[in-house]
Amino acid sequence: MKKHKKINPKDEKAAEKSALNLIKYRARSEKELSDRLKEKGFDEEVIDKVIEKCKKSGLIDDKLFAYLYTYDKLTLDKKGPMFIQHELKRLGVDERLIFEALEKVKNEVDINVIALELAKNYYERKQDVLKTKAYLYRRGFEPDIINSVIENLRGD
Repeated sequence: MKKHKKINPKDEKAAEKSALNLIKYRARSEKELSDRLKEKGFDEEVIDKVIEKCKKSGLIDDKLFAYLYTYDKLTLDKKGPMFIQHELKRLGVDERLIFEALEKVKNEVDINVIALELAKNYYERKQDVLKTKAYLYRRGFEPDIINSVIENLRGD
């Protein structure tokens, strides 16, 4: 079990160090970073100062974070827009930024191609259209994309 050092809730330098450590592993949303620093026991006032410094220096940028997260989840993890939207909301990203990120990525990446690839692989194993539809829905694809992919799969 890891021993946690007793932290001084007012120690801005320690809060900055913690923030940098968290950001070092992966990009974070403003809310996510704030929540993690709260968990560590830092003061609200100190957290606000650290967040402001991180924003000024470009270490945290919810707009960029939303875009990168959306792009990675879609292209690497093959998750659909509804899943991504839900995750970004959970991470505290503003709805407007989520919408912008999804639109930008939809212009760069063909979601139908990703959904079709997933559907083909799944359908080959299960040979069941309903199960394939449910699978795509669970991965966060919208019904119109799912129906279009299933039509394509059937050769309609």
